[in-house]
Amino acid sequence: MLKRTVTVILSVFIAIACIAGYVYADLNDVVPGFLTKTKPIVGKEPPLRESVQLSDAISAQMAADAPPVDPRELAPAWEALERAGKEQKFTPGVYVADVLTGEVMLDENGQTPMPPASTIKILTAINAAQSLDPAATLSTRVFIDEAGALHLVGEGDLLLVAGVGGPKANGRAGVADLAAATVKALEGNERFPGKLVFHEHIFEGPTRELALTNGLEDWVGHVAPFAIDRGQIPGGGYQPYYDDPATQVAQALQEALNSAGVQVELEASSEPYDGKGELLAQVHSVPISQMTRMMLMDSDNTLAEQLCRLSSVAQGAGSTLEDAARNLVEQVKKTGVYAGGLSVVDCSGLNVANKVSPRTLVESLLYLQDTGVPAAFNIVRDLPVGHFSGTLNKRFEGDLAGAQVNAKTGTLDEVSSLAGFVMTKRGRVLAFHVQSSGMEDGAVFTRPAIDDFALALAKL
Repeated sequence: MLKRTVTVILSVFIAIACIAGYVYADLNDVVPGFLTKTKPIVGKEPPLRESVQLSDAISAQMAADAPPVDPRELAPAWEALERAGKEQKFTPGVYVADVLTGEVMLDENGQTPMPPASTIKILTAINAAQSLDPAATLSTRVFIDEAGALHLVGEGDLLLVAGVGGPKANGRAGVADLAAATVKALEGNERFPGKLVFHEHIFEGPTRELALTNGLEDWVGHVAPFAIDRGQIPGGGYQPYYDDPATQVAQALQEALNSAGVQVELEASSEPYDGKGELLAQVHSVPISQMTRMMLMDSDNTLAEQLCRLSSVAQGAGSTLEDAARNLVEQVKKTGVYAGGLSVVDCSGLNVANKVSPRTLVESLLYLQDTGVPAAFNIVRDLPVGHFSGTLNKRFEGDLAGAQVNAKTGTLDEVSSLAGFVMTKRGRVLAFHVQSSGMEDGAVFTRPAIDDFALALAKL
């Protein structure tokens, strides 16, 4: 079972790495292809070029029985990171294990709990995969009650679009579609709605972490029954967010209904819908598995908190932020991975009070191969790939070996971290977590040292 599973991991990893590496090489004119960064030479004959081949950073022979890495080979990578830590005044933490055998290759401060930043989203994703149906979608519905009032009720889709829904994950379900379906359903209905009641809560407690300060609160939206584009204010860049994303959806629906001749007044309700009315219309989100992928790829804090709360509710642990954080710790411990010093106060990693050891994250990555839950195993494919996707798209600049890194990033003022998988030059897959910690600010400038460590593993 282990050998088969690792072979699957390798096949996925090899496919991603080869595609990513070739695309990157093509863009940089290392190999032939249609992609390039170089402006065309107009009016001149193309210069002769020497014959080149794709760098052997991506090995031609990759199999589950690839030659193992000697732990002593990792010493130079650690020594370089340790030197960088002394120069930049940060505490490095590293834990590396062989995916096939589970052998620990390197443990330097690996069992020390540190603020993980966004690498904690790996734990959030694993728990979501095990508690929520990955194929399930989240509905946004309109009901009509006996008195003729419309009720807008949501299950947690934060990726609505105000207009017509489209093929992308963000905007699959459209408020305009919901309005059109509602108007059609009202044709011939003897009840004439005069108001639209929107039920603005599906979770208990504050909708955003109150402890966040120093601008961090601008990096996460509010959990809600529904939102347009995670509640982001249009034109605001990555942030800020509306304080009332549910109201924005209700107003968009009201406007669409009014434009279609169905005049309604808005009314907010903090109570859950009693479900006694007639369903008129509904739209559906992308599957939860795609939300999880988006959360990991884009390091989306709002989706992380939303999925974590949905998981907590599904596991009967409550719906507040504290409930979700406590439940995440309990679920990690149930997997049997090392959990020494594990402390979670949010599920996105924004709070520096979160504490997770590198060993916990690496063992959680190894756990993916044994869980038996396909959605959890798919997290391997949902992690960003160097040069190719997500938050690793612009990392490892100029080094093809970066395409062999499949990992989740993390950045706070005090922390820079990277956790995931790396395929070595000889075809061996290692699970790793590397990070800087203990800085007052400026941890983003430690990224080169973090990236160099991952690249060193890829070149073994």
